[in-house]
Amino acid sequence: MVRHRWFFFALFSLFRFSLSLGLIERPLFVGLLWGLSFGNLETSMLVAVFFELLWLDFIPVGTFIPPHTTAATFTALALCSYFGLDSLPLASLALAAGLPMAWMGTRLERIMRDRLNRSYSGVLQWVRKPADVAVPGRLLMWTLISKLLANWLFFLIGAGLLASAVHFVLHQYGPTLASCRISWSELLLAASVGGLLALRLRSLYVALAGGGIVLGVLRLLGIF
Repeated sequence: MVRHRWFFFALFSLFRFSLSLGLIERPLFVGLLWGLSFGNLETSMLVAVFFELLWLDFIPVGTFIPPHTTAATFTALALCSYFGLDSLPLASLALAAGLPMAWMGTRLERIMRDRLNRSYSGVLQWVRKPADVAVPGRLLMWTLISKLLANWLFFLIGAGLLASAVHFVLHQYGPTLASCRISWSELLLAASVGGLLALRLRSLYVALAGGGIVLGVLRLLGIF
């Protein structure tokens, strides 16, 4: 994985909370940009749609920090590009590797928010005694730079370790994974269940459970 791809992640991580430029940090935009920049647009968009659907019902309201979809998407796309994972059974390995990055990215953001309390205290002191007009600008600039470097280092280490794990799995079980029968439609349908469950309708839960059982039985019988 090339260093400028790591920088892309660090930059787009700022768009989650630090630089509000619309929804360009969403997986769909990330996948589109990645596909146009590095090729294999179809696989890039399918990976992006998977993560977009997976956490569709998680909204950053109040102090809640949603899963770091940017980290998960960039990790999966980087692994797909690095190992040439174009077929779905192998690409699903990259998708699975991206999931822990979403959790770890959220933990990192929480830690960085806690550390920003010092900057907040500095702003309060400046408001009471505004001696230097450059203080807010310096605090803001330092916050953005520190978050950029922290995200870059986080992705560098995390994606690097996951790349080693993926390399091991491909070496040991690559042929077995490639022989699995699974389609993108099935995978995206499974990812969309989270958004449906967010509707909080008991009848919907029963219908999904019943449909899943029926499809599972048909699949075992070789009918579907």
